[in-house]
Amino acid sequence: MFVQPEVVATLRRRIAREGWAMAGVGVRNAAVTFVYTVGLQKNFAHPDLIMFGLAPARAEPILEVIADRVKAGEPAHEDVMILGAADLPLMPRRAEAARVELLVPGPLARGKYHYLQIVWPDGKGRFPWESGFDRRRLRSQSFLFE
Repeated sequence: MFVQPEVVATLRRRIAREGWAMAGVGVRNAAVTFVYTVGLQKNFAHPDLIMFGLAPARAEPILEVIADRVKAGEPAHEDVMILGAADLPLMPRRAEAARVELLVPGPLARGKYHYLQIVWPDGKGRFPWESGFDRRRLRSQSFLFE
């Protein structure tokens, strides 16, 4: 994925200042929207985060809460529900590196594609791998895990 050098420079400045940064891709009506972090792996020995299906303006505050918890020593764990970062519970799933590599620019990831995908449930609180999940919600979330 190509990213403007100015964007890379801005994100690197924030990483130097805060220890991590995030970038959003797409806008509200785009076919695919996602937000990802960089810097959590390098500075906090924690997988970075990626979240699909919400416009960056809505997803960024959610990832900020989770990343700030990581920075404070409260890691997110795969398959352990995250509460309080959004109105709905969230579930982190380990993303496959080969899939993340297609989305996160190399100059930012520096060859390290260890990511947790933050997955959100349907309106009834069911996750995509659970029985009864509203399949219409699948159009808004891409999955980087099996």
